[in-house]
Amino acid sequence: MAPMETLTGAAVSPGIARGSVFIYTSEILRESYSEGEGADATGADQHERITSAMSDVRHSLETDAASISNALSDQSGDIFRAQSAMMQDSTVKADLDRCLDSGPVDAEEAVRAVFAIAARRFRASSNEILHARADDLEDLSRRLLHSLRGIHAHRLEGLPPGTVLVARRLYPSDTVFLSRSSTVAVIAEFAGPAAHAALLTRELGIPCVGGIAQILDLAHAGDDIIVDGGTGVVVIHPDQATGQSYERVIAAGERARHRPTPIDRRPTITSDGMTVSVMANAWSLEDVELAMRSGADGIGLFRTEPFFMSSKHLPTAEEFAAFLGRSLEPLAGLRVNVRLLDVGADKNPSYLPLPPEADPFLGLRGVRVLLRYPELLDAQLRALLDCSRRFNLGILIPMVSLERDVAQVVARCRELASTLGVQEMPPIGAMIETPAAALTVATLVRHVDFLSIGSNDLTQYTLAAGRENPSVSDYFIDDHASVMRLMELAILDAGTTPISLCGELAGRTTAIPGLLRIGLRSLSVAPSVLTDIRRTIRGTSVAIGDAVPNTSTQ
Repeated sequence: MAPMETLTGAAVSPGIARGSVFIYTSEILRESYSEGEGADATGADQHERITSAMSDVRHSLETDAASISNALSDQSGDIFRAQSAMMQDSTVKADLDRCLDSGPVDAEEAVRAVFAIAARRFRASSNEILHARADDLEDLSRRLLHSLRGIHAHRLEGLPPGTVLVARRLYPSDTVFLSRSSTVAVIAEFAGPAAHAALLTRELGIPCVGGIAQILDLAHAGDDIIVDGGTGVVVIHPDQATGQSYERVIAAGERARHRPTPIDRRPTITSDGMTVSVMANAWSLEDVELAMRSGADGIGLFRTEPFFMSSKHLPTAEEFAAFLGRSLEPLAGLRVNVRLLDVGADKNPSYLPLPPEADPFLGLRGVRVLLRYPELLDAQLRALLDCSRRFNLGILIPMVSLERDVAQVVARCRELASTLGVQEMPPIGAMIETPAAALTVATLVRHVDFLSIGSNDLTQYTLAAGRENPSVSDYFIDDHASVMRLMELAILDAGTTPISLCGELAGRTTAIPGLLRIGLRSLSVAPSVLTDIRRTIRGTSVAIGDAVPNTSTQ
């Protein structure tokens, strides 16, 4: 039996769990070392495998093109049609055949070699159009390799119960496939407290540890492993005494979690009489149900990205409305703020043809994407307007930086409401996630009914520290004086317009006194921490005239 090994990383999402290791590497990484997967096939079979894969990919490209054209525009669908035309060029098949005939090469090796050479040729061109085709060729190569391997589903779908997921990095498109029923814990080498993987694991209530270098060399598939997301400790091959000690803690937590307790619907009031609204962040029916059992005042932020990113195609307005109808049913009249699709940067659905960008976090994100693809915006607004007849629903505009963008979305929503015969417009809000938005709240409130501060993005843009970049995690300080000051200015300039905080900072008990003292009276937090936050608020005094407490400045 292998000796016990104890590792320490960063505490990302609290909780303790024990399970069996599942090693996850993205398909892009796997391509670099998966040589010889079809080596047992004959030369003639290799030619046939490529022909079959090209037919499969052509069909999927045609399907994607039709779907995108219907949902967005013919111009957007043309991206996939162009890829199909590139693949069907007779020289591509001829190059693949020559590569196969030149020596003992399997279909995967031929695809990698031929498309890599072509991509390098295009990338070397000074012509921007030809340069961009290199990305299309690399995408085609991935599609063909997936088809050759029979990959038609995400590797994180259908994980067995008791899985501890171990990965070098997790993207939002990965985490949307995690399930409370199968994944008991996550270890990700590159996962800081503000990364999207951290955010989603916290909301799922799944323990998570990050920052353990070379974790894929230390843990192996099937290893017995304990993860303590509260302390950042990971134990591989625990000995009997260590295992029993942790098992007692895990069992006690399970008993507490399943112990029937009355739902606390009392208002959340500070010790000196200030009422604070405590809502929940959610992205599924399960989240909403947990929030209701924890006594949430509503859903302050309902994220739509997991629904869109877990879909194999661009969902229609009807599919989106049906999903919302199922997910929001338990609210029974309580308020829910649904954020419009916030994609771009590290959140890119495979079916949405966003252009490659040198610096995507400063490029097409949030509302900019919605205005670039108005059909995508319209489909969501139609679904939300339809749902507003049944639910107490607000609409949140993501990643705002300019007043004009907010005005355009609001105007379009009013036009569609008139067309659909919606008599009462749902409230529309703006996300305050950039310094520009925080400093222009006084003008934004001319167009919107409420505001929501997203402290995660506000921090990364204020301190110039990427939330997904482990190299600068020490600079990502979401209670830094500069961030607190921007939030305070936004609260003051909002005047009578309701303003809430939905970032991770709102879910940290140690931050509560400072947040209340700068004027916040509405918070939205992960369902798993909602009870602790309400308890903390009830024990906090907000004395009039108190200064903002000491915050990090270094």
